[in-house]
Amino acid sequence: MASFVLPQVPPVQYKKSTPLEAKVLENYKLNENPDSDVHHIVLEAHPYEYREGQSAGVLAPGLNEKGKPHNPRLYSIASEGSDLHHHPTFDLCVKRVVYTDPETGELKKGVCSNYLCDLQVGETVKITGPHGKHFVLPADEDLERPYIFVATGTGIAPFRGMIRRLLKYHSSFSEPVFLFKGVRYSSELLYHSEFMSYENKNFHYRTAISREQKTADGRKKYVGDCMLEHEEHLWDFLQDERTLIYICGLKGMTEGVENAIRQIAERHKHSGEEFLEKLRPRILTEVY
Repeated sequence: MASFVLPQVPPVQYKKSTPLEAKVLENYKLNENPDSDVHHIVLEAHPYEYREGQSAGVLAPGLNEKGKPHNPRLYSIASEGSDLHHHPTFDLCVKRVVYTDPETGELKKGVCSNYLCDLQVGETVKITGPHGKHFVLPADEDLERPYIFVATGTGIAPFRGMIRRLLKYHSSFSEPVFLFKGVRYSSELLYHSEFMSYENKNFHYRTAISREQKTADGRKKYVGDCMLEHEEHLWDFLQDERTLIYICGLKGMTEGVENAIRQIAERHKHSGEEFLEKLRPRILTEVY
């Protein structure tokens, strides 16, 4: 169990059989990489209460291969919680999925991601949720503590909302916040300017760009390597029992992050495995 006070997380209000209709207010390409099409989508939906870290379910129109309606596809909400503003909107960060079938060579498109990326302003979409109860920030009365956020790809979405709650809506918040972001190319950095604008003595934004940067020994640089580069700064906060660590993105990143934590502990004369196990109740993970 996570060692913090959970907030009152809104329950699922809308299901597949009783979805809510949301209106598209904005839909634009978020990154500059022509080979990676990621969209920022703003939806107007009322009433739809949620916390940062929860997901919205999207129902694509049409039928699946079995002739049945599609199940909801979950997307992390990329905006601050509905309790912080009076506008009935929320943001999604969606990567268009297009790939080649390895067996047939046929070009395949993700049904829901392409549907969302192609939506026009003014069109409507059916949504479910909000989904998820545990990948959330502590309740406001327990919010004051250090945080380490680690993301790859569109796994940055929930952290945008979380960081906004901490830095924009809680003027008294003064604890350290680290954000480690991993991408292949610098053109794939999402919300980069926004995170850069938060940089101060308490907010530390660091990126690992695997196809453009190398480690000291010549390997591709991933988020775990980036954490190791800042081990002296991180060590005190990894030991601090108040610190929470959130990991979101591709499933394979978890191993790299855990290896980095082991190595940092070992460099400070601790058993890496024992330290990691002691830390696990303070690590929250959302990977896909």
